Amino acid sequence: PLFHILGCLSFLVFGLAINTVQLVLFLSLAKINKDLYRRLNYYLMYGIYGYLLFIAEWWSGSSLTIYCDEELKQRIEKKDPEENAIILMNHHYELDWLYCWMVADRVGMVGNCRSFVKDSLKYLPILGWAGNFNDDLYIKRNLEKDKNRMQRKLKELTEFPYPVWLHLFPEGTRYTQQKYIASQEFAKSRGLPDLKHHLVPRTRGFTFTIANIDKKKMPTIYDLTMVAGLGSSAPPTLTSLIMGRKTEAVVVIRKISIDTIPEGENEGGQWMMDLFKDKDQIKNSLLNGSWQSVNESQTFTTSTLSCICKPPRTNSLIMTITVNILVLLPLLFVLLSGGVLTWIVAVLILAVSWAALHVLVSASKVKKTE
Repeated sequence: PLFHILGCLSFLVFGLAINTVQLVLFLSLAKINKDLYRRLNYYLMYGIYGYLLFIAEWWSGSSLTIYCDEELKQRIEKKDPEENAIILMNHHYELDWLYCWMVADRVGMVGNCRSFVKDSLKYLPILGWAGNFNDDLYIKRNLEKDKNRMQRKLKELTEFPYPVWLHLFPEGTRYTQQKYIASQEFAKSRGLPDLKHHLVPRTRGFTFTIANIDKKKMPTIYDLTMVAGLGSSAPPTLTSLIMGRKTEAVVVIRKISIDTIPEGENEGGQWMMDLFKDKDQIKNSLLNGSWQSVNESQTFTTSTLSCICKPPRTNSLIMTITVNILVLLPLLFVLLSGGVLTWIVAVLILAVSWAALHVLVSASKVKKTE
């Protein structure tokens, strides 16, 4: 537990320092040169995301197997995403967000990830505060209240000086059995497809996004279908990662040209429902072990997807070791040279770090009804 507390203490100090730098840059540089501000913020965001990637990939040894086409494979090899893209993904695990960052890190752009995020999370210290400076789209899940902000943010995202991945979870909430039963009842009442492994997607936000995005600047959608926790994998939870237990995940990535998606709320909504019928079958094949034959048959793709299982990049390892040395060694020196009061303060700091660790884990947990 002591290692976990010290690691969390380093993350708190590092994360709050990054938040402070972001605030200073936002109040100064962003008013003068927004492109430069965004370029610098890329590295600040990588600092936060990279620390969490270290926990997943180096501390716990978790692995991610990617199936993708040859074009994306080459982009992974070059660490160059080359273009803006919207990322659609099923929302089934506590670690969905972290697996998304692992995919993005393989392409060399984890600091350029943006997301549609529920509004309450913008108040979460470090991650939520950083998202405010990172142009994340915080939404209240009410299109009438969200649409003006969404229109402005969608326009800004396509003006960035580098490629951006905008993450969208169409199911709108994380999968639980209770939510799935409610989703089935809703689908039955509306005559919608019977999905075995997904909640009925919420299509209005997606169709609004497609109608308001500059398709020339945001030409691509990547559809990600994720399965995690199979075989010898530990449960795909943040607790597993912190305890050093390896999780395993597989993601199937399909590239879709945004020009092929029909505009209009009804037409775009039907396209999304058809997409989720395919995703349902892909996830089913990953769960029952028939994915290889499905992949080779090219049932849901125009070519057989390549399998990529790369080791983690060393960037997050080097950064996290450096951060812990810079944070913990001075604190150790002060502790050893201090008196009783210093030790009391140290105990209080460790207690706060322990509480913060619990808050972080709690924020990632699946809520049964939301």
